[in-house]
Amino acid sequence: MAVAPAKQQQSSTNISEPLHRSEWSQARRRFSANRMAMLGLCFIILLCLMAVFADGLAPHDHTESFRGKRGVGYEPGHLLGYDHIGRDLLSRIIYGSRVALLVGLVSTGMAVFIGVLVGAVAGFLGGWIDTLLSRLIDTLMAFPIIALLITLASVLGPSMTTTMLVIGSTVWARFARVVRADVMSLKERDFILAAQASGVTNARIILRHILPNVLGPVIVLASLGVGGIIILESALSFLGLGIRPPIPSWGGILNDGRAFITIYPHIAIAPGVMIVLTVLAFNFIGDGLRDALDPHQRD
Repeated sequence: MAVAPAKQQQSSTNISEPLHRSEWSQARRRFSANRMAMLGLCFIILLCLMAVFADGLAPHDHTESFRGKRGVGYEPGHLLGYDHIGRDLLSRIIYGSRVALLVGLVSTGMAVFIGVLVGAVAGFLGGWIDTLLSRLIDTLMAFPIIALLITLASVLGPSMTTTMLVIGSTVWARFARVVRADVMSLKERDFILAAQASGVTNARIILRHILPNVLGPVIVLASLGVGGIIILESALSFLGLGIRPPIPSWGGILNDGRAFITIYPHIAIAPGVMIVLTVLAFNFIGDGLRDALDPHQRD
């Protein structure tokens, strides 16, 4: 008689694991069926390969200036022409992909970490802690983000490290708000109450039971947010408060071409097109993940 409950529990565990795997396989299948999402994923993969192998793919040194080629357009061996001081534009665009992806991914990772931590603590603990953290979240979301970024970048000084830290430490509020709302609904579930009754610590409940159940919305929001962070980095570099020369960034190249837009338009067009395509690709991926992970879309 004592063996039956154990067998029943083992059978329930064996059934739940395939069901969990089935949900992820269905989400993967829905994502694969989304043509725009797959197109965006392929573009980002190619962009990552271009950034990793920039040294081998760039036809020229991105700091080398060619005499007498200032602002010249297409030539054999220089597919995008030259910039305002005679440097190969294609090489600078290729190296600029490193900055865009590095700042986008690292800053997003920082924002996700801070936002998930703050949102989980606020939603789970509640009380005055929730009130204090919620007011902080509301303040950050109400403050113009670009003005805050410009102020912090001006105080700390422009550099790649500063750009990543400033962006990552200021855009986490939207992640915190989403996580807080999900945690507040999850903490009343039976499995959370059972864990609390058994004496499990709050930290372990948050890490082992709460966070895995809020990863879906966070992943979608993060994939959509990378494009926005790339735009923020480009804006700071455009204003001279982001990545400093000689490191090439798309925003910096766009700023270089701003003064020559009427006579050398290709200098500004090339980085502008790359920014648009990259942001669109991440948005397509985010839309595909949202549709794939939406519980209302499950079969």
